Amino acid sequence: MLACLAPDAILKSPITDGFAFRGLEQLAPLFEDVFAVVDDVRYTADVGDDRTRMLRLEARVGRQRLDEAMLVQLGPDGRITHMELFIRPMPGLTALAAALGPRVAGRRSRVRALAVRAMIGPLAFATRHGEGLGSRLARP
Repeated sequence: MLACLAPDAILKSPITDGFAFRGLEQLAPLFEDVFAVVDDVRYTADVGDDRTRMLRLEARVGRQRLDEAMLVQLGPDGRITHMELFIRPMPGLTALAAALGPRVAGRRSRVRALAVRAMIGPLAFATRHGEGLGSRLARP
């Protein structure tokens, strides 16, 4: 994956607008963490031109399924300069945040990892267990 990235590539997270990951120095450990928590990745669509691609994939985080759309901008050399990710459904996104957030924060300190886990864990639990009832209540 890293060989496909421009040295100054930017990834906009589907989890936060608070920051973006910039450059191979930040993206290498991020992808290591992503590949540690995301399984069964299957690409189902790839559309666009030689500068802009939209990819669709299906994957799992633990037992939770997720769908992702990835908008990719390519530089003149064909390497990725910009990636923006969109994930659904909400239980998939929160499962990813709960699995990935503490790992990313834990690279800075154990306390940060615990704090992120404490913040995101209840949200992931609520969306995982509430989605079935919530969707039945809201179903047209």
